[in-house]
Amino acid sequence: MRRNQIMKSQGLAWRSAGEGPLLLLLHGLGSSSLDWQAQLEHFSDDYRVVAIDLRGHGQSLQEGPFDVASLAADVVRWLDEQAEPAWIVGLSLGAMVALELALQLPEKVRGLVLINGVSEFLLDNPKDQDRHALRLKWLRWFGMRPLAWWLGRELFPGPELAQMRRTFRQRFCRNRKKVYKALLGAIPGWSVRARLGAIWQPVAIISTAQDYLPLAKRVEQFAALPNATVHTPQGHHAWPAEDPAEFNRLLQRILSSH
Repeated sequence: MRRNQIMKSQGLAWRSAGEGPLLLLLHGLGSSSLDWQAQLEHFSDDYRVVAIDLRGHGQSLQEGPFDVASLAADVVRWLDEQAEPAWIVGLSLGAMVALELALQLPEKVRGLVLINGVSEFLLDNPKDQDRHALRLKWLRWFGMRPLAWWLGRELFPGPELAQMRRTFRQRFCRNRKKVYKALLGAIPGWSVRARLGAIWQPVAIISTAQDYLPLAKRVEQFAALPNATVHTPQGHHAWPAEDPAEFNRLLQRILSSH
């Protein structure tokens, strides 16, 4: 296993491996840079691969505010100090932050890979409202460990994903309940959909077949992007962890095509 360094600065913690063009990895809600270990190992022969713990996650700052713009502002400061622009890969919440980076600091973004991301999180329909409310209810009524059990079943269903389900639950329980609740409460209402036309860099949209959001709705959300491609592999919401080898192959093709 290829070892990587863990570094901290200005409230952010990150893991880094390799040298070369910068490849920046942003995790989803309630996760951390640990989710990207397979990518740190695989891509570090050709890239400087950096996986950041977003504010409120992992070893990074555990104090608010926790809205998407504030999470992105932390990464903007870090990215602005780097010598070269980066390809940015974001999963779910990480995809939201990636979009903010492209809008706030476009000269430091070579391209985006958005995995099961959205351009707005408005909770404007009963299905989304119920899903969000159910997560809050599990958190309030039962706490982090039962919520980890429920989310693990949702994210990694089936006997073939049992080990990944166990790993997710162990890591998720490291989150602080108060911080996770604040993150959940800060995301609704976020949107950059009206500003997507300003993102001129190539954007690869990955929408897995078993994700929460149907492909048609995701395409509609990102229709205003001027330079986007859509990829539709099999898998669930946390696909990079579910099938890291196949994800690495797709990401390699995306990076090589540009």
